[in-house]
Amino acid sequence: MMADSPTPTPYFSITHLSTGYGDHTVLSDISLAVHPGSFFIIAGPNGTGKTTLLRCLAGLSRPQKGTIQINGTLISKLNRKSLARRIAFLPQSVEMAFSLTVCEVVLMGRSPHLGILGVHKEADLALAEEAMAFTDVLPLAHRSIDSLSGGERQRVFISRAVCQQPEFILLDEPTSALDLAHQVRVMDLMERLKEERGMGVIMVSHDLNLAAMYADTLCLIHQGEVAALGAPSDVLEKKRLEDVYGCPLFVEKSPVTGALHVMPIPARLKGPSG
Repeated sequence: MMADSPTPTPYFSITHLSTGYGDHTVLSDISLAVHPGSFFIIAGPNGTGKTTLLRCLAGLSRPQKGTIQINGTLISKLNRKSLARRIAFLPQSVEMAFSLTVCEVVLMGRSPHLGILGVHKEADLALAEEAMAFTDVLPLAHRSIDSLSGGERQRVFISRAVCQQPEFILLDEPTSALDLAHQVRVMDLMERLKEERGMGVIMVSHDLNLAAMYADTLCLIHQGEVAALGAPSDVLEKKRLEDVYGCPLFVEKSPVTGALHVMPIPARLKGPSG
């Protein structure tokens, strides 16, 4: 009889995490694990703590209770430079203080790896060029970041994260301001990072349909707690979603992708009985 395969060691281990602002609790007793090289998506209604959880994982917000470990080390024990060699964080909006070229923005991803003088070497320039080619922004290398469209800018910032050579990239709603074509392009990029480079991805997203198509694991947050955690096909259950989002929904399996498709039902179609 063959022995059972060993359980993979989590990259992130979150244990009884609670945090908030003043007397307001945002997250309450969160415990979960994220494994290396996985595509992990956090979803849920507005104001439920998704971004706060992501910022805690990035080391930007500290839990009031509980712990976060990265490969068995408490995140609080890692300094900013050491953490930045492991994790790249892309917030929902990125403000640039100066008008830099695309290449200059991407090279900023090498900062955690530079020496005390902060001088880029030929190897750093080669990595920046490789990252721009991977995200298809190499033809824009000498353009000003201010001259780009929203979709192009997003790919540049992802390119900067790739150039950082992290083990995980954390993104806060990277597709929220993009049209459908650019949404899929960004999600395909994340999938390629996972498949071709072994990089893990943790993403906050409002789009349950994108999450259903791309996530290995979906974490549904409601009122600061984990409402469901697992494969999208298990998490996206009609009654659960209606309870979490407070509206009637139509949930069916897509004949094209095989993933579940979630659609809100307009009031005019609900009928007098609701």
